[in-house]
Amino acid sequence: MKPIMKPLLVSVILMASSGLVCAESYSEDQLKELIRTQDDDHNKKVNAEEFIDETVSDVEDTLDYNQDGYITSNEVAIEMTEDLADTVIELKKHGVSEKNINKTVISELNSIDKDAKALVKKMDADKDGLVEPEELKAYQKKKFDALDANNDGSLSLADSRVAKVTPKKSKVKGGFGFLYNRDK
Repeated sequence: MKPIMKPLLVSVILMASSGLVCAESYSEDQLKELIRTQDDDHNKKVNAEEFIDETVSDVEDTLDYNQDGYITSNEVAIEMTEDLADTVIELKKHGVSEKNINKTVISELNSIDKDAKALVKKMDADKDGLVEPEELKAYQKKKFDALDANNDGSLSLADSRVAKVTPKKSKVKGGFGFLYNRDK
């Protein structure tokens, strides 16, 4: 996998795993990007094995900062903070005012710890405060199943046509709020 794709996949996995963006809300463009980056056999589909192996290995590599084999809420918070910095750059590119960027940054910084803990809690099946590789795989399998709108065992553009696209609203269109929308 190209190194440039790891941050994208981590963002996708954070969105999907957190449940803060509904799996059914993947747009056709998001699904195209997912297929482009994860379709190892180039058949324009991503099967469960490709999806889980790709996302789990990338999340483990990127989020497990101390390389102990577990993902903690502190490690997720670090990634969320780094994503916020990247989002600020994107917001500036799109001409968002400094005032609105500052509001977004303050709001997101105030909620990162809480959001990181909520994300880990959703994935942590044994409730020990750590996300083990098996828990991450099980959680990603659930997300794959939710994305597979036509239930054919693979993700393809057909799934975007079957699923009703209902993205949750964010405070900032295309901004950090989209990644970590706190609607429950």
